[in-house]
Amino acid sequence: MTEEIKEKKVKKLAKSIEGTVLTITEGTTGTVITVDFAKLPDNIKANLGPYGLSQKLGDPAAGKEGQEAIDSIMKVKEGLEKGDWTVRAPAAEKFNKKEIVEKFNAMAPAQKAILAGNPELKKTLEALGVKF
Repeated sequence: MTEEIKEKKVKKLAKSIEGTVLTITEGTTGTVITVDFAKLPDNIKANLGPYGLSQKLGDPAAGKEGQEAIDSIMKVKEGLEKGDWTVRAPAAEKFNKKEIVEKFNAMAPAQKAILAGNPELKKTLEALGVKF
């Protein structure tokens, strides 16, 4: 494994929360930073609440739009209102380019010809790595 690949696998920041203490460990240097929320001034605590709420509700909408984004936000909002911090919206569906190519290659020639006959679809599949 090259050094470049090893570097990509190092987690940039590792974060943990114990009680009111946030610990952040930077991956390259190993530097550890701790912040005790309880020791912050009241005005900072007051600003962090709405900011954190914005992040907590915005994260579920990442990669989504329209009703799907709204449904994801609402699921987390309703969980928070019930006292459930851990409720999560389902992640956006992921796809694997390699699997797409493998499935395409396993298709019958007639099926491949139908896909190749649609210029926009052919262009999209080629961008994913499919070779006609």
